[in-house]
Amino acid sequence: MRVLVIDPGLKHVGKERKAEGPLSFFFSPDLGSSLGCDLIVLPAGLLLEGAGADGDVPRIAYGPASLMADAFAEGCADYLREPWDLEELEARALRFRSWQFRLGEHAYAYSIGRLTGEAGTVTLPEGERRALELLLNRLGRPVPRRAFLRIRRGPGPSGARGPDMTVSRLRSRLARAAGDSRAGSFLAAVRNYGYRLDGKPCA
Repeated sequence: MRVLVIDPGLKHVGKERKAEGPLSFFFSPDLGSSLGCDLIVLPAGLLLEGAGADGDVPRIAYGPASLMADAFAEGCADYLREPWDLEELEARALRFRSWQFRLGEHAYAYSIGRLTGEAGTVTLPEGERRALELLLNRLGRPVPRRAFLRIRRGPGPSGARGPDMTVSRLRSRLARAAGDSRAGSFLAAVRNYGYRLDGKPCA
């Protein structure tokens, strides 16, 4: 996934590095190099002037908290309050990544909280979205229970039983999207450790 960061004053360019995993960051003083990117990160002031409004590429704005409401009204998908670092940007940008994967015979696509299977699309609440993204980032490998506890935010189950309840609901979403009650069984508990989504990425 190509992430273009517009940095007119080049004050953020020192943060540039190759991110581990699926993200590649490119810093530029202007939008001239936006062709082919999957996500644009730009100053709120430029966004409010209409920069990057053409096309379907999602935009994350950054700047002072005082411009946040105006930036969302202008159509940005997320907002970074100054100061921010690359680790925070990576976490936000991963929300816009698209996944295609298989659980047994069932094919799925997932992006920005929407899970699509053969039977249709379901929208995931925040807690389930975060849980699924954790599992997809380690598809086929165990994810420790403590990772699910760290991402717990907003409404939804909390406490020690929170991850179990979130995973149970996520199993139901997988089954509904596939149209097969057995599809949820691919999200397995790993005894004394956490959970694993037993699938493979689509080529």
